[in-house]
Amino acid sequence: MVVPRMRPRSAMGMAGSRDRGTHRGRRSRHPHWSARMTSNLDDWRAHAAALADRLTEQGTITDPAWRQVVAAVPRHVFVPEFYSDDDPPELLTASDPRWLGLAYADDTLVTQRMEHPDQPGFAWSTSSSTRPSLMLRMLHILDVRDGIAVLEIGTGTGYNSGLLSERLGSEHVTTVDIDPALTDAARLRLADAGYAPSVAAYDGPRGYPPRAPYDRIIATVATEHVPVPWVEQTRPGGVILADIRPRGMTWAGALARLTVAADGTASGPLVSCTWGFMSTRRDAARPGIPEGVAIDATTVHTRTSEIGSEALHTPGLALLIWQRLPGINAFPGPDGTEITTPDGSWVKAPKTTPAKVEHGGPADIWKEVEQAHTWWTDHGSPDVETFGLTIGPNGQRLWHETPDGTSWAAPCQL
Repeated sequence: MVVPRMRPRSAMGMAGSRDRGTHRGRRSRHPHWSARMTSNLDDWRAHAAALADRLTEQGTITDPAWRQVVAAVPRHVFVPEFYSDDDPPELLTASDPRWLGLAYADDTLVTQRMEHPDQPGFAWSTSSSTRPSLMLRMLHILDVRDGIAVLEIGTGTGYNSGLLSERLGSEHVTTVDIDPALTDAARLRLADAGYAPSVAAYDGPRGYPPRAPYDRIIATVATEHVPVPWVEQTRPGGVILADIRPRGMTWAGALARLTVAADGTASGPLVSCTWGFMSTRRDAARPGIPEGVAIDATTVHTRTSEIGSEALHTPGLALLIWQRLPGINAFPGPDGTEITTPDGSWVKAPKTTPAKVEHGGPADIWKEVEQAHTWWTDHGSPDVETFGLTIGPNGQRLWHETPDGTSWAAPCQL
């Protein structure tokens, strides 16, 4: 992954460019793994094997083939530099003694930061190498098989493309990202690791028509709806695994595992995933963050509610609140949460109940929260995995328990 304003460079410590996928012995292993390694990288294999073992022991990896893949793919090649969790963050490179160990930790590593033009002086995280346990969980859910074609939306560092290439062979893997700097760097690093999937700078919500159709589509960025082109570019019987969540209240989302039917519809369950991916960028030059909403706080209304701000953070219920308030932005604080909607309505709700709620703008949007809470409690406080999503001629529908059961229009923000 390339950090803004830094010159892209090839990955360290790996040689050669031919496809080294080895799943079930189907392809030859790269011949000279240590030819260009410096001495402090000689033990990368031990780190990769330890990561594979940890993910297996904790139950994330249940398919031995994926354990072999994780042990074989050099994650450090894809993260030659990344930011620490310090405040302010520190850029770590191979010269730092912590770098190699952290590269094989089960942690998300932020690799690109960017200022928003309207927010000078503050850098948002815009790309990362996702926590391996989440990636392997998703790859298991995706249910890949030999010979299938996979499209990844969100190339990022290229590490996940490397995992897929190791398992399936590079010729079966396509990956796209809106940011050319990321795809250029990922292509080089994949080649240094011995892989050659198709890598393209392309707007992910449009899929990638040149190599369609696909048997699997996996999104490693978050969207607020499942783009229709993904359905159109997936073969009947194929699977789409998407991370759907609101930009402004990310914990309310989930993974959607949809199976595409011969009639061009797609349907399937939601899978619980409280913390997902960064939101898609509409423009490569701007972070994919919530857009600001102008609110009018000159007139403030106050009332009492039996529902406090914790409702916004309750799995299942938060999903229903998002459905009623598409475009919601939430700003948690130590004593409560403020929410806004695109029409300029706003609410400040405390954690404690009965809650003294302040609201303003065109509508009392806390009534929507209260109505969602009433339905949720009346139906046994269902969690995320009792819901699902269907995409069809009538748009996208969020349903409860079965596709033919209670359903609502999905919160499809473009």
